[in-house]
Amino acid sequence: MSWISALARTYDNNKSKRDTQNGIVLMPLSHLTVNAGAEVTINLQGELLRINKVEKKEQVTIVPVTEDSASRSSGVTPMPLVDKLSYIAGDYDKYSNETKSMRDHFDKYIDTLRKWAELDETPVKIKAIFQYLKKGTVMSDMVKANVYDGTDIFVRFIVISDDLTEPEQTRTWLDTDIYEAFIKYYNDTLTDYGIDYATGEYVPITQKLPAKIRNSGDMAKLVSSNDTSGYTFRGRFTEAGEAVQIGYETAQKAHNALRWLIAKQGFKNGSESIVCWAVSGEAIPPVLVSTEDMIDDDEYGDEDKIGSEIQTDTNEDFAKKLNEFMAGYRQNIKPATQTVVMAVDTADGSGQGRLSITYYNELKGSDLLNNLYKWHSECKWQLFSRNRKKNDGINYFVGAPSPYEIILCAYGVSRNDMLTADEKVIAKGIDRILPCIVQGKSFPRDIMLAAVRNAGNAYRFNDYNRKRVIAAACALIVKCQYDYGKEVFSMSLNKESVDRDYLFGRLLAVLENIESYANYKSETDDRRTNALKFWGAYTQRPAKTFQVIHERLTPYFAKLGGGLTSYYAGLISEILEKLEDTGSFTNEPLKENYLLGYYSQLAQLRRRKTSNENIETEED
Repeated sequence: MSWISALARTYDNNKSKRDTQNGIVLMPLSHLTVNAGAEVTINLQGELLRINKVEKKEQVTIVPVTEDSASRSSGVTPMPLVDKLSYIAGDYDKYSNETKSMRDHFDKYIDTLRKWAELDETPVKIKAIFQYLKKGTVMSDMVKANVYDGTDIFVRFIVISDDLTEPEQTRTWLDTDIYEAFIKYYNDTLTDYGIDYATGEYVPITQKLPAKIRNSGDMAKLVSSNDTSGYTFRGRFTEAGEAVQIGYETAQKAHNALRWLIAKQGFKNGSESIVCWAVSGEAIPPVLVSTEDMIDDDEYGDEDKIGSEIQTDTNEDFAKKLNEFMAGYRQNIKPATQTVVMAVDTADGSGQGRLSITYYNELKGSDLLNNLYKWHSECKWQLFSRNRKKNDGINYFVGAPSPYEIILCAYGVSRNDMLTADEKVIAKGIDRILPCIVQGKSFPRDIMLAAVRNAGNAYRFNDYNRKRVIAAACALIVKCQYDYGKEVFSMSLNKESVDRDYLFGRLLAVLENIESYANYKSETDDRRTNALKFWGAYTQRPAKTFQVIHERLTPYFAKLGGGLTSYYAGLISEILEKLEDTGSFTNEPLKENYLLGYYSQLAQLRRRKTSNENIETEED
């Protein structure tokens, strides 16, 4: 029951945080939110003052509920205060379009409210609302006010007096005194006592745990035992409580905390919801985002600051930014702070049935921060994203891609110049990457190899998506080098490396740059290079395909001029010499390191693009 205990403690540590903005509310116990379409204003004597419609953006309303009314689907189950017109209006049948009488709804509602309102300790505002509602004139009052539109809407209440001047005092759905009064009143009505398996205490227990965990329409429950005639117990128990018992208060705290966390900071992975939090309430870094989105610095990854061409000399800036970012969290999160990562989903992805905990892990705060630092510092490369300031701009930033981006780049296909992948593939892929981030587990090599294969089909993508796929594949290659004890290549070009795959990657980058720069000089930038056309064949038969591409570059050398021709010819000879010296100039298929050599060499060449005219002059 550790997840229930962790969530209940989270509730206790954050219960003062009740922000109704954007509908994200840490609910008081025995309360839920509904969308109220109208509000009735009365005085302390229960006399009507006015009735107004509620604007859609202001409709979220905190209301008291019982166990039954919180999960009602059929039957007559009134809420204790705020409810629909069919419950609170004694004259509903006279004005509604219902074919059957709803009088029994009102009778049960008003009897429920009477039991609370007639207690001495009940707030006077509740007594005033009861005095107004027992008259049975709500519908006629709404018709006179031209508010009733034929729908069975929720109605909330404002109570005004000379002593009540603040909004929280007059608006009953914001009144913390009313919250506490109902919690005490309802707890006193609970009579089913037992051992709470989460706390070990003898307290009121519940068999009706809340739903609506992932969203307001979610009917799936984490714990339920309502199937008394099927296969729920299979002969092991005679009653559901013999299998598990949860205290009513514990259940309310745990589910309210989980709803609040998912709404406030949850990550939606298809139908699955993933949330990471500190039980004590401190803010923690987001888990399933890229380094750019995690740091979220206006200067980090800014196109104007980094430049519009690929660079690989930003390791120092990256390390400084990442350390500064993590240092801010380390000041607030103590080493022993309990943090939790939890994911919930249904088996078929629907909003019905049982909600499973698909991932759960508790970590010390220091361990979570260390693992996040490890992920973002090891799975890093220079990546590409759309500029958030300019619709057509591109950001270049050093860091780790998001899990979503990783799966898109590994398994995505191009449709209408967009990278797309099957939702189930994305969801399962993110689930596999999650432990690598929060627990520091080794990255799955099959996902890395899938990204490498996709990068080998670079001709299928437009220029931007090609850059994304290749850069993400490079980040995953480096991460696997860290995880599986291989030589780790940095983003900077390693001119001393004699790794066969790395050298062939460098060679491919030189061949591509010769043609692309010649096209640039002749203003035919949009032509696809031979290196891209023959990319797939090059990875399978590199030596033979090199000869084919090299022969086709003869007319492009002529466009470059003597200085640049000598420069590129010398670079090709240098790389070929290393391959021949090691006996590596063969047709054996290339492994993943070729992408690192390709990317780093191309980056080095493109950084010289703006000074190529100077090179040409100097060589001449």
